[in-house]
Amino acid sequence: MKKFKPYSIQHLQLNGLDSFKPLKSNYYLVLWWKNFPLGHIWLTEEDFLSDNISLDQKVIEAIQPTIDYYSAIPIHAGNTSNWRDYFLNREKLKLEQLFDKIIPIKDDNFLSDKKLSVVICTRNRPQAIDDCVQALLNSNDKDFELIVIDNAPDDDSTEKVIKKYPEIKYFKEPRKGLDIARNTGARLASNEIVAYTDDDVIVEPNWTSQLKLKFNDRATMAVTGLVIPISLNTKAQFTFEKAWGFNKGYLPQLYDEHYFNKHVHTGVPVWDIGAGANMAFRREIFDLIGWFDERLDVGASGCSGDSEFWYRILAEGYHCRYYPELFVYHKHREESSSLKHQIFSYMRGQVSSVLVQYENYHHQGELYRLKKILPNYYSKRIFGDLLHLRLNSLLDTFNEIHGCISGWLYYRKHRNVQRKGNILFLKSLSRDVVMDENTLVSIIIPCYNHSKYLTKAINSVLNQSYKNVEIVVVDDGSTDNTVEVCKAYNVKYIRTNRVGLSAARNTGFCYSTGQFLVFLDADDYLFPDALQININYFANNKSVAFVSGAHDKVDDNGDILSSAPQIEKWAENYEGLLHGNYIAMEGTVMYRRDLFYTFFFDPQLKACEDYDINLNITRHFTSITHSEKIAAYRIHDYNMSADKGLMLKNAIKVLERQKRNLRNDKELNAFNSGIESWKAYYKN
Repeated sequence: MKKFKPYSIQHLQLNGLDSFKPLKSNYYLVLWWKNFPLGHIWLTEEDFLSDNISLDQKVIEAIQPTIDYYSAIPIHAGNTSNWRDYFLNREKLKLEQLFDKIIPIKDDNFLSDKKLSVVICTRNRPQAIDDCVQALLNSNDKDFELIVIDNAPDDDSTEKVIKKYPEIKYFKEPRKGLDIARNTGARLASNEIVAYTDDDVIVEPNWTSQLKLKFNDRATMAVTGLVIPISLNTKAQFTFEKAWGFNKGYLPQLYDEHYFNKHVHTGVPVWDIGAGANMAFRREIFDLIGWFDERLDVGASGCSGDSEFWYRILAEGYHCRYYPELFVYHKHREESSSLKHQIFSYMRGQVSSVLVQYENYHHQGELYRLKKILPNYYSKRIFGDLLHLRLNSLLDTFNEIHGCISGWLYYRKHRNVQRKGNILFLKSLSRDVVMDENTLVSIIIPCYNHSKYLTKAINSVLNQSYKNVEIVVVDDGSTDNTVEVCKAYNVKYIRTNRVGLSAARNTGFCYSTGQFLVFLDADDYLFPDALQININYFANNKSVAFVSGAHDKVDDNGDILSSAPQIEKWAENYEGLLHGNYIAMEGTVMYRRDLFYTFFFDPQLKACEDYDINLNITRHFTSITHSEKIAAYRIHDYNMSADKGLMLKNAIKVLERQKRNLRNDKELNAFNSGIESWKAYYKN
């Protein structure tokens, strides 16, 4: 067997390539324009024996996709047809003038006002954590919170290291598991962005400042970046980088509902989004979709807690983004035995996470991946290994298969574990609402095959006496002419893939910009003064979290039906909602926008999701329910409320969730009364 020879990693500036004087050796060349990565090249000893080797040509081939990508962006566009000639002829000034126009180099002195918390999870690696911490503390932007989670350590060596740095927040997490440690870090984090890196990572000086710039899009809930190897001195490190590495390329990527819908039927490859060694999240995403699943990752199933979390982000209608200019350096494992265990853990974790994803969302593509794609892939691997007598490769294949089986067995023992959340509020909710004549109200209209009603709903918004509105229509996979209806109006049109009413509403929030939000179902409509009435109540009661009003029931033709008189409730509404859901129509509610950085419509509920969110809000904040008519609730054959069994089941489920939150006997009595009231209501 041929002896492995190390690869020397060289970082080369495009305008300084002549300084590279290669010997006859193996090289991994990372190509840069200033502090922006463009591509990489693998060079072997054999390449230097060939008369056809041209380093310049290899450089051009490596960076061509990156140059093409940024040249096509209008804001960066320039005449790039001559860049190869400039490079080959070493016309450095012309190349610099051109590339400075098209490569989006950020000013190192530009600092964002966003607040960042950085979490490092570590276990029994004091020297590694010391190196990692020192690199972070040498960041150009030092305005961030640094948290070290010491995960079930065998001794106090890590704690001793961190004591050298009084500015670091240290926490010893006794429960073993990377996702347990990650969750602990997120709970301790006090800032709006929570970033994660590993103890075997060295961040570059601009990493913290770059992170703060990547969350300008409100729909972006997760960001990942490029991971570059520190060394490739052993065969294990080389094998990992070649076959399993964290390098996701040199082009930015958006992972949104279009990406999710494209892959959902065959399994969404969320592991392509990035690596846990270089990732960050908006803090509120943990409140919106829950924590990292603690069944996954080191010490439990193996790994993939990060990719399962990215799956949830996409499944709920939010976005992930990958930025190559957000880069760090990673020390790969040196020993083959460590690599073998790492790959086993990867496959164990991947299968476990895929099963968790199916448990959460029942997307059939996850089962298709396990039942079709993986068996076909490994069958071909085994056949090829046997055909070509590749014994070592065959053993590696069986190691991966062993990991897959182990992941399936692990999940069977740990299925359907409930995820726990944590409530954090924006400070603005504790202050009076600020309003003026330009206050914008966003009307979010989820629609599934209700195009025949949608026109009425949209027109009812456009005909409001209060004119400062925006309309966001979330088309949840309709097969009728919903899209054609929307084209006739000036609305924001978003399409999702049957994510359900709750997730569609959550998606609408992401695309909205209003200070106040109204969620209007496509088959309902607002009365002309609806928004002005609720705005007036906010103006006179500035501390409340939401305002709701009364409604009329109408038939399929819009004729008003008889209904019971509706009550008024002021200020302390939690107890009243425990008795029963007197906010009988969601479209009558106007919410303060800032609520939705903490609260959300729960996609796990099949009905009563509005009852659930309003209970959760009123447990913490005051609200008003008045008796002025706001909207029309249309009664037709497809109303969900007609399914009494479904409604009762979910109403009881929603109330049962509140049981652990009850604070006194008065609330307990209201809870018990509510259970009986719901049973009596849906019995009739």
